[in-house]
Amino acid sequence: MMIRYLISGIILLAIGKKLIIDKNVLILSIFTSTSTLFWGYGLLYVSPAVSSVLSYTMPLFSIILAIFIINERPNSYEIIGLIIGFFGLGIYGITLLKGFTIIGMILTLINAVFWALFSIYYRKLSKYDPISLNATQFIIGSGFMGLIDIFSIKNGFYFIPSYKLLESIIYISTIGGAFQFLLWNYLLKIEKVSKVTIFAYVIPVVTTIIQAILYMRLPKYLEIIGLLIMIIGVILARLKD
Repeated sequence: MMIRYLISGIILLAIGKKLIIDKNVLILSIFTSTSTLFWGYGLLYVSPAVSSVLSYTMPLFSIILAIFIINERPNSYEIIGLIIGFFGLGIYGITLLKGFTIIGMILTLINAVFWALFSIYYRKLSKYDPISLNATQFIIGSGFMGLIDIFSIKNGFYFIPSYKLLESIIYISTIGGAFQFLLWNYLLKIEKVSKVTIFAYVIPVVTTIIQAILYMRLPKYLEIIGLLIMIIGVILARLKD
């Protein structure tokens, strides 16, 4: 994760040509890297399917925390859409909730809280240049993760060089790193937190469609019902009063 952040930061720094150092950016960096760390450690105790379901509780936390941090209040459609989407997530996750522990669930839910927090801070820092902002938070975050690794990795750090490893590093540092965070930042720059974070419920829908096409894995009935309910929730949340 440290390598992912460092490479993403270097790429964005090469594009933006500058870093932004202040208290708010430091807080954003801590929130973002902490979210990633808890997500990664959570995967040691829960399956990827369980992790995704628990992580997508993020909109629920973000809509509440945004009221207190940036005084941004949701409208009635956004609240109803969130509740419906969350209900759909629960139905979707029934068939996937296998292979988990309590500690894994707690770690992954903490990740969701910090995902909500850094999303809110993206909104709070909407006047900052997204490229320079993300370059800074990635570089600071890589240092933060490096310190965590020093004190948490007992048997030392090692890896086996391979083309597969190189391919994975390139992907998670570009499309799965710099581009992903930039897109999320740009969305929160122009839209309310409650309008953007509800899109998290679209991710399981897209993932299920891709899996069906690539791996011929047809979703179960409960998954389909849950996904349809999530789509309804997203549509409602996007309506205007």
